[in-house]
Amino acid sequence: MINIWDTLQIYQPVGIIVFVIQHFCGVKLNERKKSEEPRELLGLEPVSLMIKKSRLKWFGDVERKDDNDWVKCCITWEVEGIRQRGCPKKTWWDCVKNDMESLGLSQKDAQSRNKWRRRIKGATG
Repeated sequence: MINIWDTLQIYQPVGIIVFVIQHFCGVKLNERKKSEEPRELLGLEPVSLMIKKSRLKWFGDVERKDDNDWVKCCITWEVEGIRQRGCPKKTWWDCVKNDMESLGLSQKDAQSRNKWRRRIKGATG
């Protein structure tokens, strides 16, 4: 599988990534093709999976940092105060926990860099 992040060198909104993939395949907007078709033609994995892997990769790096590091302290930091009405906001930490659960990873696995990277790289969704 080709990693689109290496190709683009930057994190862009999903819509731009889909546009670039369609452009590589010569698909025009008026052709109304699903985004899966050009992606499969190029042998790319789904954008949502790429984002999930990238998020977990960064989490593993932070998890291996010293416990006193300010970045590591910010991961589980709870903001005090009252939330506004409506649906509770999805936090970055909630996304990471869901990603780890869907790939069968635990927080302890992140301590071993090789194991963590191998399990993330082998993930298929």
